[in-house]
Amino acid sequence: MCRCGRNAKRRTPAGDAIVGEAAEVDRAGRLKNTKTAATGYLYGIMYNDTLVVLTFSINDCDSEDKNLIDYMALQLNLPADIYCCGILQIGECENINPDVFKDIDITDNPLLLKYSHSTLKVQAYFYMHQKLEVANDFTVISEDDLSQQFVYIRLQATLPLVTQDGNILEVLEESRKNIASGKIGIHFPTNNVYLFRADNDSKDTLIKDILPVSKDYDKSLKKSNQINYYTGVMNIIYAHMLLKISGEKNSEESVKYAPVLQHIKKSFNSLECSLHIDALSLVNLNIKSAELHAILVESICRNIRLIEIQQEIQSKETELSTKLPEILHFKPQGCGHLFTVAYPGNFSNDNTTEYRKALHKALAFDLTRPYFRRGNAVKLDTQTNEILINPHEALLHKGVTGKLNAIYGLYSYHHYMQDDFDDNGWGCAYRSLQTIISWYRLQGYTDISIPTHRKIQQCLVDIGDKPSAFIGSKQWIGSTEVSFVLSTLLNIDAKILHAADGEEMSVLIPQLANHFDTQGTPVMIGGGVLAHTILGVTFDEHSGEGKFLILDPHYTGAENLSTILNKGWCGWKTKDFWKKDAFYNMCLPQRPITF
Repeated sequence: MCRCGRNAKRRTPAGDAIVGEAAEVDRAGRLKNTKTAATGYLYGIMYNDTLVVLTFSINDCDSEDKNLIDYMALQLNLPADIYCCGILQIGECENINPDVFKDIDITDNPLLLKYSHSTLKVQAYFYMHQKLEVANDFTVISEDDLSQQFVYIRLQATLPLVTQDGNILEVLEESRKNIASGKIGIHFPTNNVYLFRADNDSKDTLIKDILPVSKDYDKSLKKSNQINYYTGVMNIIYAHMLLKISGEKNSEESVKYAPVLQHIKKSFNSLECSLHIDALSLVNLNIKSAELHAILVESICRNIRLIEIQQEIQSKETELSTKLPEILHFKPQGCGHLFTVAYPGNFSNDNTTEYRKALHKALAFDLTRPYFRRGNAVKLDTQTNEILINPHEALLHKGVTGKLNAIYGLYSYHHYMQDDFDDNGWGCAYRSLQTIISWYRLQGYTDISIPTHRKIQQCLVDIGDKPSAFIGSKQWIGSTEVSFVLSTLLNIDAKILHAADGEEMSVLIPQLANHFDTQGTPVMIGGGVLAHTILGVTFDEHSGEGKFLILDPHYTGAENLSTILNKGWCGWKTKDFWKKDAFYNMCLPQRPITF
């Protein structure tokens, strides 16, 4: 993310650098994925004479992709108040035609970013008075910095729709236009606040004074274990939409007319369905309530427009269905914002392959990892006592020297006594296996549910590895059995790494480091009578010391992040953690190369 300002004070946030290296601008490495020259669009928020650039798309895709994606309209997939704000030029492209700036209306001075593959640097220019001027006030901001000024608002609603003779697109458009007129109210249930367009009493009130936005949001999250790694450090506020039925007081609409009814008898096909709205906005905490109402209306209209576009495609391919397109939100790894997609009703990953491929190309994501499968969708409704996601993130860089190699993406922490199931003393390898499978689920590689202990045992019996008496027993399993289950349930390959004793574990750090760099999956390790999960390694060349980031499945308590971290159930361990008189086998699950 970067921040450009004209007539604004230069701002260099603590810990961030003036824009220079592309790696600082683009943490996901998306610019580096574009190997050839290309042009594209920039998307950002204009507030207080400052342009905050959040993301980009490229438009050098082939004709088939252009039939699936309108690159200029990709802002529909972004939270409301993020608009197309400039042009991106990658590599040695032809000179920019000034006409491309005419479609950008968020600012009178659109931005041009030029990225060089050879220097890995970005140059910024404002298009002013029909010529380009260098943007000198250009800094990089982080998600932490962004969270101090902006907040997500998630607005949800369900509207009944009744269509006749297949005119569902007309009904959707009519609903969108009705909402666009502003005749809706917004309810914020957390503090029971209502927001209306014509609310003169609060139109000049700042939203941070009326919405449940806490300055101590991060602290309160940690106390309640509600850290949401899908939205990062960004706060999210929930809202509901209310349709206004009555007219404005003393307005022209309040003039009473005699009702006129027209009764026409004819046969027609009627379809009743529900329109599920799940709209996002990214708003500045210092905007006024009147502006907020307009932004939220825009977010709903974007949501419905996405559904319209997908419904139009869907209606050409299938018969009329009562299932409207489904809205899902995504936040690809290393991407600093949420991204909304409308998929066909009852969609599968198989029937969205071409569209997802086009999205990858348009957003410069590589085609070796899934980013927009159902399993990648963010879970914004994190509940108390839910299984923790990525507990290691809070200590990843604490007390670590040397080169760090760690897990990529998300996983859930599975340990003893979860799911009201007593496996204390024998189920550690089962829990490590559940953690590994959760990684494949949360990265979108599989939709299967987390297998129970009995399901795991049944799998091993079915493939002939165990006798039927194994089902329902309390017998341990090891890394070999874990690899068998992964192969059977997920069709995943795994490598087995052997250490003759605990001393040899340090020698294997380079191989583990390579695994995390190339595969990024959790590693199950079994030896002696215990099993653990390895999430990362570090090695200091100066001291010759290495450490292992261990997730311990033997924890028996509640989902309390502070306890888990402070008591060492998740933490960095030295080589002394491994027993010198025990052998160890490690299961290294491999990552499928797919999108």
